Amino acid sequence: MLTLAAGPLAAQHTSAPKQRRGQLRQQALVEAGLRLTATRRWAEVTVADIAAAIGCSVGTFYTRFHNKDAYFAVLQQLLAEVLLQRLQAFHAAPQRRRESASAFIAAWTQLIARSYCLHRGLYAAALAQTQQLPREAVVQLPLARVRLATRAQLVAAMAARPGWAGEAAAARLGFAHQMLHGVLVSAVLTDPGPLQLDEPALVEQASCALCAYLGLPRPRRPKESSA
Repeated sequence: MLTLAAGPLAAQHTSAPKQRRGQLRQQALVEAGLRLTATRRWAEVTVADIAAAIGCSVGTFYTRFHNKDAYFAVLQQLLAEVLLQRLQAFHAAPQRRRESASAFIAAWTQLIARSYCLHRGLYAAALAQTQQLPREAVVQLPLARVRLATRAQLVAAMAARPGWAGEAAAARLGFAHQMLHGVLVSAVLTDPGPLQLDEPALVEQASCALCAYLGLPRPRRPKESSA
């Protein structure tokens, strides 16, 4: 179950409920936002839509969140926490120690692509927001910190395999990470094709491209993930 962050960002943008019922209602509102933005752009989601998704009034929404922008900030923070939990679970899974480098890259590519697909509306809005901010502010955003963590964990995981330790390997992996995110960002913002974001073939072709760049054998087709 997703949990609402208790840190400074949540406190800054929300009115903390005092009773258990209010906490559950606030939780439900945030989870509704994550579900709605899986298939819709943030600009298309209204406060009335969010409230209706859990059967409450618009007034109830505003007793929990200062405004829609504040709600969006909390959504980003929660999504970042969820993504970090998925990353940690992925890297801690026993099969990671048994995989070849190619199989690992294929599984990792699927994990990252699925996260973009599940939360495409929220990603699109967050990416649009970055265009309005200076670089020093962008790197402090929750999803920007997740991206840095994703790259660092990729480098660390591959460094445990023969031939992938050191600065040169880290640089190659960093660019592979950038390549994948470039493809996924383009898919989220414009979905230009020929392969769409929700097509398994996109993951297959992306993992093959990354392995080719890294000088690894072509990976087998990854299994479906439940992440």
